[in-house]
Amino acid sequence: MNRVLTFLTILLLHINSYAQTGKGDSSVIFFPETRIWPVVFLDPLECQLMGGSYFLFSPGNNTSLYSTVNLGFNKPVFGKRGESISWELNFGTAIFSQFDLIKKDNGTYLAGLINNDFKLSGDLAVRIKDNLFRLRTFHISSHLGDDYLQRHIDTLTNDKTVNYEQADLTYMRMFGNNYLYAGAGYIYTIHVFRERFSFQGGGLMNFRETKPLSYFMGIDIKLLEENSFNPDIRSAAGINLKRKNKSLLKIWAEYYSGKVPYSTIEYGRVNWTGAAMALDF
Repeated sequence: MNRVLTFLTILLLHINSYAQTGKGDSSVIFFPETRIWPVVFLDPLECQLMGGSYFLFSPGNNTSLYSTVNLGFNKPVFGKRGESISWELNFGTAIFSQFDLIKKDNGTYLAGLINNDFKLSGDLAVRIKDNLFRLRTFHISSHLGDDYLQRHIDTLTNDKTVNYEQADLTYMRMFGNNYLYAGAGYIYTIHVFRERFSFQGGGLMNFRETKPLSYFMGIDIKLLEENSFNPDIRSAAGINLKRKNKSLLKIWAEYYSGKVPYSTIEYGRVNWTGAAMALDF
């Protein structure tokens, strides 16, 4: 972790010295109101405020109602805006909670907390015209919920497969407010119970962008060595509520296919479909 932070500091100093030669470059500002790197809200592990409720289909199990509540944020701490190059340092944190609602044999329904994942991240984002680059490092850990442990006393409490630190580099190409992105990551934790490499890609397309109510379609794809590089795909289509051309609330329908992106519980390959929403602030 210290080596990654040292590298980020050296890279930041290099970018700052380069940016100072650009025409009309501004000074460093703390807590910028706007972000260079947009919120990739379809990434299940994005630090954001969102929630969703889905019908979960998994092999050998009855269909259940599966809900997620993600409480988090990712904000720029300081950065520099210029005509030639802009950059910012961001800090993010989040808690990803999952709940289920299961029908018992006697016809009653049982709801409870399945799991909490905790994430802490920092990243350096650089923009050169319509090209964005993000170098990020993050820690994530997973903890089974009390409700789940009480129902499954003989369950292994935590096999440590979702406790790790990762560094990744992502490239994004902007087309107005639309974008495509692709990147790769590596888990650098020395003693880790998890395969190390991962790849990610996706994109977002907006429609009626100048209206208070606009539409969008998007997709996020992950290929993890942990899952033998079988793709985990999250696709969505929805509406974006805006005020003064600033996004306030996104609501969408989605379909997911792959391994559950949270917790150490092994569901196998699953599919879910449902609705979700995210607040922009």
